Amino acid sequence: MRRKTLSERELRVLASMKLLSYFGQQQLPAECTSRDDIERLLGLNAANLVKASFDAPVRERSGDVYIPRAVVLEVTAEGHSALARARRQQPEHFDDMPARRPRSRRVSKVADGAAEEGSRVVQEPCAIAVLPREVSDS
Repeated sequence: MRRKTLSERELRVLASMKLLSYFGQQQLPAECTSRDDIERLLGLNAANLVKASFDAPVRERSGDVYIPRAVVLEVTAEGHSALARARRQQPEHFDDMPARRPRSRRVSKVADGAAEEGSRVVQEPCAIAVLPREVSDS
């Protein structure tokens, strides 16, 4: 089967998605000093696919301006969604990269303390409620 030739724009998007995939696999925060990758991170940050902080731009004597360092703080939910969509649409480009493991849901320390004291913890999306033991599910 012959691979489709990608346009220049598609190649740029693919490079950004591969960078997003890379940071999705890393323990964050992670530092980046490659000028090309920092330019891609600027786009991913603007698209709200990652949360990153960037050092102030530096001007060289030659007149070139660049950002020396970026720190990726988080791959957002939108980033994970975009990456999953890219993997579905073009799996041949992501064969060497394992899919992201699902995150385990964590209960807050307050809820952990309540559970230790004999209460039940009920966790729903976006909410944690601590109920006394006497309350039943009915």
